[in-house]
Amino acid sequence: MPNISDLFKNLTKEEIDSFIKENKGLRISLKRGEEVFSQGKIPNYLFILEEGSVVVENISENGNRSIVNRFSNPGTVFGEVYLYLPERPYDYSCVCDVDSTILAIPKTAFVMNSDNFKNSKVVNNMLLILSQKAFYLNQKLLIQSGKTLREKLSRFFLSNSKESSLELEFNREELADFLGVTRPSISREIMNMKRDGLIDVVGNKVILNKEKLENLF
Repeated sequence: MPNISDLFKNLTKEEIDSFIKENKGLRISLKRGEEVFSQGKIPNYLFILEEGSVVVENISENGNRSIVNRFSNPGTVFGEVYLYLPERPYDYSCVCDVDSTILAIPKTAFVMNSDNFKNSKVVNNMLLILSQKAFYLNQKLLIQSGKTLREKLSRFFLSNSKESSLELEFNREELADFLGVTRPSISREIMNMKRDGLIDVVGNKVILNKEKLENLF
């Protein structure tokens, strides 16, 4: 039985267990640094994080790393975008950044079948998850559209904040990879933004002056 996931919304425990068993779901344990899936491979599974943390990343031909996302909340669904794209290989790899436990469900489980009520509810939940993922990617595109590093950081902080602060899940190097810039540039601009009264930083917590940040755009 996996941790609560939006994929299984409105299903009972018995229905969830039955769905996983009928569709031959696999529970896998991976060590830090091991891949969940590899860039260039054909997708065969949807994945649900039960425990741990994974990073979705792209490695360019010249070896540059770009972070797409990190998932650390139990129940998070990932790898779903490619399930409905026939023979489309992964454009990214997914790597565990700590020891992790993951539920892998074959893609055949997510074909609509009106005779199977459990599957129908799961597919409807999948549509919601795909919509949320599309929204996230749109938000990332908005962040990347910033003309300066200050604008990109400001958009990132504002879009990920709750009220007037946020806890950074990325370290400086990972944040640089996410925004497509160098680590020294990130550290320097965060210091400049702190100096200018746009933010304050306490450990991994960033405290925002939202009025000043919003006036940058």
